[in-house]
Amino acid sequence: MARSVTRALSIFDAFDSDHVSLSLQDIAERTPIAKATAFRLVNTLENEGYLVRLQNGQYVLSMKLVRLAGLVQGTLTAREAARSTMIELSKLSGETITLNARAHHERMVIEVVDTPSPLMAISRSGERVPILFGAAGRVLLAFMAERERGDLLDAIGAARLVKLSELRADLNAIRIAGIAVTSGTRVPGLTAIAVPLFEQGNIVQYSLTLSGPAVRVDSRIPELSHLMQEAGNRISSKLGGESFPYPGVGPTEDAAGSQRRRPRR
Repeated sequence: MARSVTRALSIFDAFDSDHVSLSLQDIAERTPIAKATAFRLVNTLENEGYLVRLQNGQYVLSMKLVRLAGLVQGTLTAREAARSTMIELSKLSGETITLNARAHHERMVIEVVDTPSPLMAISRSGERVPILFGAAGRVLLAFMAERERGDLLDAIGAARLVKLSELRADLNAIRIAGIAVTSGTRVPGLTAIAVPLFEQGNIVQYSLTLSGPAVRVDSRIPELSHLMQEAGNRISSKLGGESFPYPGVGPTEDAAGSQRRRPRR
């Protein structure tokens, strides 16, 4: 039974913003399911109203899923979607993990999982920091809508006399890489690694951040970056967003174990 559920969920995951309608062959190719099995599952999902077969033979997701998605949006917060992954990430890394939200010129900490280590980064829920400083803020800036980011950078540059050309180049690099690493930009001796969290429509309003003493984190940046990338994609899938195509990071798995295909960017 569990295997059948996993296979059915993988059919839903075959659809994304670049593939809103799929043929049966497309579905078989984009899922780890044999064509005969895919045919049976697609028939069942169509009969139950979750898929609609078009006149050209292709399938699309039905409005029934839109109704269910509306129920999710009304009950699931970013904090609830991220909490379990943050706890696991803190245990694996041994460092402090924070969930951050954009609040215009600032970024706000909305959830913290502390490390048990006596030498640790200290963050508090509700803490507000200028969005310009630190990895968490840089990620939020990098993934803003272009026009909104431009207006905000102009305001920040005028207020803080920063070199906007250098800042824009840094944000462009972060947007391409999908990750930011900073050391000592806000707190001397502190290194932070942050990744974006994508919601439905691939909007980024939240970032996930790992922070800790540079003496402990700097030598582990490749390892910790990989953990952060996997965690970010896992949370994004819960928020209804698409995974970022990090090199070496495979498709995420949701609670039922179905693999989510990463989008092409």
